[in-house]
Parts: sequence; structure tokens; C-alpha cells
Amino acid sequence: MDAYEELIEGYKIFRAEYLDKRFEAYRDWASKGQTPKSLIIGCSDSRVNPAILTHAGLGEIFVVNNVANIVPPYEKGESHHKSLGAAIQYAVNHIEVEHIIVMGHSGCGGIAALMADDPDERFDAGEDDYIADWVGILNPAKKAVLENCSPEDNHDDCLRLAEMEGALVSIQNLAGYPWVREAVQSGHLTLHAWYFHIDSGELLSYRPDEGRFRRLCQ
Repeated sequence: MDAYEELIEGYKIFRAEYLDKRFEAYRDWASKGQTPKSLIIGCSDSRVNPAILTHAGLGEIFVVNNVANIVPPYEKGESHHKSLGAAIQYAVNHIEVEHIIVMGHSGCGGIAALMADDPDERFDAGEDDYIADWVGILNPAKKAVLENCSPEDNHDDCLRLAEMEGALVSIQNLAGYPWVREAVQSGHLTLHAWYFHIDSGELLSYRPDEGRFRRLCQ
């Protein structure tokens, strides 16, 4: 069975579960529209699925995925990043989510390329111009990590730090969007940075009062 056929088989399971077993509940849910309370901005990495990680059901989370879970700085007027800005604006102003979570993860290819010393390991500004420009948004994270990591430090540890720092830079950028800032200041919205260890399955949350990531739950 090829990958496309697997998607079809997956839909058959969905249909059997939601349309056959729970049709009335599904129809009721579908007719009322969506009212998720959380927006999760995650990475496009296929190993990091917010709905699976949080065991969320249909309609429970609003999700935006992109390479390296990046939130660009707010820009007024013409912008290259209107798609993400529109999703955030819709989630905050119309769905009125109560939480926005930026979720980084271990083994992020975008962060690895951003931090690479070897030019061959970076995204080419010519052939991969979209990707190179995109991950370059996190240059402040790269700078912060390089200021704290020496050549003697473990390379993987520095990458983990960069992945976490990238999520924090995105949180800082997120706070610069006017509608986000207003919702936070009014007490209607809270921002969170998460970090998922793919190898261990452990999920961390940033604690501003401690200045570090801690386990989300024991």
C-alpha cells in the first residue's frame, strides 16, 4: 500500500468512527462551527502533530504549522507573512482563543540549518531562497545561543538550546501583534512556549518566573 492509499484507509477509519458510530454527535458538532480555546503554532515536521500530542478532538484546537514553528515580527501594511498573521488575527479576534502556544521540538531541520557552520548544511539562498529567508527570521535566537555556547560545548546541546530559544523569539514576536498584545493586556489571552522531545516523548513548558523550560506535567 502506497502513502496515498494509506490516507484513504485512514479516512475510512474516520468515517466509521465519526459518521457511523457517532453520527448525531458529529452532525451537531459540525452545525455549530468551531469554538477552540487554544491556537497551537507548531512545526511542519510530520513527527510533531499537536492534535495527537494533546489528544485533542475535532474542533478543540486551532492549528498553524510552518517550518520551525516561526512567528515573524509584526509588520504593518504589505508583508511576506500575511498568511500566518491572518490566522493569528482570526484566532484572536474572531474565535477568541484563550491560549496561544508556540511549540518547538528536538531534531528540527530548520533550526539545524540555521545554526550550521558548514555552508553545505545550510539552506542555499538561491535554490532554497524561501526556506533560507524564513528560518533567517530566527537569527536573534541564533545570536543568543552563540553568545552562550562555546566551541567546546556539546553540539547537540547547543542545537536543543537554539530550538528552545527559537520558540521564545516567536513568543516575543507574537506579543508585538496589536490584537495579541491587547488581548494579553486585557487578561483574555495567555502566551505559552512548549518544547517537545521527540526521542523521549517529553513535553516541556517555559516558565517565565524561572527563566527556563520545565516538564509540563510529571
